[in-house]
Amino acid sequence: MIRTHLPSAARGFPRLLLLLRRLLPVLLAPLLLTASLSACVGMPDTGPVVDIDPQAQDGSRAGTFYDPRPPAVGSSSREIVNGFLEAMKATPIRTSVAKQFLSSRARARWRPERATVTYTDLEAPVGERSVSLGVLGAQRYDSRGAWERKLDEQESRLSFPMVREGDEWRIDEAPDALLVPASWFEERFVRASLQFLDPTGSILVPEPVFVPAGDQFATALVSGLLLGPPEELGQVTRSAVPPGLRLATSSVPITADGLAEVALAGAGEEFDAVSEEMAAQLAWTLRQEPRVRAVQVTLDGRRLPLPGGVSEIPREAGARFDPDALGASEEIFALRDGLLVRGRTDELEATAGPLGVEGAGLVSAAVNLRGTVAAGVSRSGSVSVAPLSDPGGAVTEVVAGATDLLPPAWDFVDRLWLVDRPAAGARVSVAVGTKVRTVVVPGLTGTRVKAFQVSRDGSRLVAVVRGARRDRLVVSRVLHGSAGRILRATPAREIELDVEPGFRITDIGWRSATSVSVLSALAGDVSQVRTVAVDGAPGELADAGALRIPGRASALVSSPEEGASPYVVGKAGVTDLLDPGRRLPALEAGVTSIGYVG
Repeated sequence: MIRTHLPSAARGFPRLLLLLRRLLPVLLAPLLLTASLSACVGMPDTGPVVDIDPQAQDGSRAGTFYDPRPPAVGSSSREIVNGFLEAMKATPIRTSVAKQFLSSRARARWRPERATVTYTDLEAPVGERSVSLGVLGAQRYDSRGAWERKLDEQESRLSFPMVREGDEWRIDEAPDALLVPASWFEERFVRASLQFLDPTGSILVPEPVFVPAGDQFATALVSGLLLGPPEELGQVTRSAVPPGLRLATSSVPITADGLAEVALAGAGEEFDAVSEEMAAQLAWTLRQEPRVRAVQVTLDGRRLPLPGGVSEIPREAGARFDPDALGASEEIFALRDGLLVRGRTDELEATAGPLGVEGAGLVSAAVNLRGTVAAGVSRSGSVSVAPLSDPGGAVTEVVAGATDLLPPAWDFVDRLWLVDRPAAGARVSVAVGTKVRTVVVPGLTGTRVKAFQVSRDGSRLVAVVRGARRDRLVVSRVLHGSAGRILRATPAREIELDVEPGFRITDIGWRSATSVSVLSALAGDVSQVRTVAVDGAPGELADAGALRIPGRASALVSSPEEGASPYVVGKAGVTDLLDPGRRLPALEAGVTSIGYVG
């Protein structure tokens, strides 16, 4: 993840300037807004807001200091609404000024931390006793900062009931959300991940979020972690952090030598030590802050015992929970004339196992994450599993008589995922040993699937669905029991790519644990690779924009492992996406089904 730290701004304004500013009529407020906004009070109900004491502000590396104006005397009801919306753009992020535009009743009830709603533009407000307006291009993020969805037209209409307090108009009820322009959000929030656990507690599962950059970054990450995973992901992920905990202070300070001090309070159950799983969640979540060297945890002012008897959790803690699957092979595997080979794109050697000997006759293959076992798909529609390097190893047939199998995929516990494509449409199944069971994926089962990938942690299934006018990229979450048994999958949700009719996807591959690269063909004999967030959130990824490559490409070779080079395979040669100017030799004749483990 790339994060940009902007320089700190001034701490405040001269007292005279502040006084004069407060005397200016609020009629200027509409000029400070790109347009006017309005929304239905019940629209949002959850967002990451940090309410900071204005006297304690010391600037922010996440953006220019901005101290919005409080209500001016004699403001109209529409000016109060405009001022309220403007006040939510305070930098550093805080809501103390925005609350001044609310009635005493609304101020006590308003919960802006429950959601963040961004907008691209606002309609002009109308009304006096009830001021309403439309929010254009609205996107909703939950209390952790996770993107939820684009709001529909009805959800994007807001109403602010107004009331007189003394002689002044005030908002009597406000949406429980931070309402801000998308451009403001993009400048001050960065992509990150909260690290939860799979239901078995064996591997970390990253959940993408947007959190404030700069000095609020670590605080927002820990706050999101304490909330736990969303309820709808209860059988996708879980947390080892005991429920009922909260931050005892307003922030997570980081000392000069890189110690993040996490002060907790209010455990809802007996809690007297940090478990290895909780330590891994904290370490892997906070290691996204480059300044963090280690983490210290206290509860009600008392330092908690840590795994291994250490005094601090090092940022490297929890290696065995690595979401990229620690110990995964970094080699490339492929088929050459139907035999399994391994090595580099320009130097592939035969594997020693049964699938690498003469006569294997495979059309696709996949190697498990540890590089010890391979699965091969034959022309007859059978799937066989065999050791990768043992010439005398047994070959086990897992599936026979399939119609049209896509290349299979492995997850971290050697579950083998299969997608067959009979005339009735795609059928998803998973094999554990020789036991195969169907997994119904609403929105994917029964459709025309062109390609699919399963995340190494087994929590996400991403696929390309062919449509009459264009291809769609969709993602489904996989629910597991505490013993690891797959229960079901959520309805597939489209990841919007904002493409024209006729768009076709050639291949997909994991670029990180939370992002997918998409290979497509463009007009004029040109290929393109775009990398998108697996949660479907809007906005470009800072570390991997769209890349155009001359010539038609046939395959994308990529891995979520940090440092593993992604490649695009074409007839004219192989392109290393980390160094697009360097063209590698074309694959030798007969090489197909090329990829990393998984």
